[in-house]
Amino acid sequence: MSNTVVADKANDERIAKIQQRVVGMYHKHPWPGDRRSDEEMGWRLKCLGITPEDYVGKTVLELGCGTGDYALWYATHGAKHVTAVDLSDGSLARAREKAAEGNVKNITFIKHDVLTLDLPDNSFDYVYSVGVMHITGDTFGGFKNLVRMGKPGAPVIFSVPNKFTRGALRPKQWICHWLGGDDLEARARWAKRLFPISIWRLKKRFHGLNNEELVFDNFALPHETIHSVGELLRWFDKTGVKYMGGFPPFRVQDYFFAFAQPEYADFRKTFVGFPGLRLTSDVLTKVAKLFGAVTKPPFPRPGMFQRGICQIAWMPFALRFYCYTIAGRKG
Repeated sequence: MSNTVVADKANDERIAKIQQRVVGMYHKHPWPGDRRSDEEMGWRLKCLGITPEDYVGKTVLELGCGTGDYALWYATHGAKHVTAVDLSDGSLARAREKAAEGNVKNITFIKHDVLTLDLPDNSFDYVYSVGVMHITGDTFGGFKNLVRMGKPGAPVIFSVPNKFTRGALRPKQWICHWLGGDDLEARARWAKRLFPISIWRLKKRFHGLNNEELVFDNFALPHETIHSVGELLRWFDKTGVKYMGGFPPFRVQDYFFAFAQPEYADFRKTFVGFPGLRLTSDVLTKVAKLFGAVTKPPFPRPGMFQRGICQIAWMPFALRFYCYTIAGRKG
């Protein structure tokens, strides 16, 4: 048996162990239990350079749908059909309940590993994965699989934790992991004892909708990788995806566009529990109104200096903006 085959087998076994623990956690603690997607989506998509024409009347694929909030948003905002994939029975059960409660028919939930999902190449008009691939054991592999299933010209949206902002939470995670060991329930209990203020702020951000779930999602994860903007831009280059935009923006001047948009008013509701961030954003809104939107989508690709400044600027708001989103268009 060659060294390559041995290495591949070892990697497959590593990923299988990661997935077993991660899926087990989300089966018991589906994340998020509920999310007010209308507060988020308008402003987020504007900043990414996405327009309704990109998804209205189109076939949409989500890898790692969790409890289905984003998939249901697209299904009820004009998508022709949404295919939403996850491996957690608990999360999918909640997603299907929500679809039934809302009588949403144009959505299909599939239980499958997002890394090995083998739907045909070039199948979907619009593909995305938000805050999931970093817990699979193969973030880049999952990204490549997502891109593969998008049609040429399809928007590709991808979200992962940022090295700068998630790194600020790392010491708290390490403490919980050290004290709780491999027992995820113990990690969550230590988080509640040691970091009640952080948990309270997260609860406020979700309007008290998700309590136990957010503790596990932030402090008890069995596995997680973190990624810089530059790293994902290199992934875009490797897979032939052309950059469109980022959220939060990756260039200073793009914030003038972001905060000039009326959709910020809805997103502002997600800053409950983060008064410093809300104040900063309100100031930026006034500045944007004064100077106007100096850029517009599709945004120029950010250089190293620009994206470095922006990622450092996110660090004081790490608890709220630990994940970032990047959008491109498949070539």
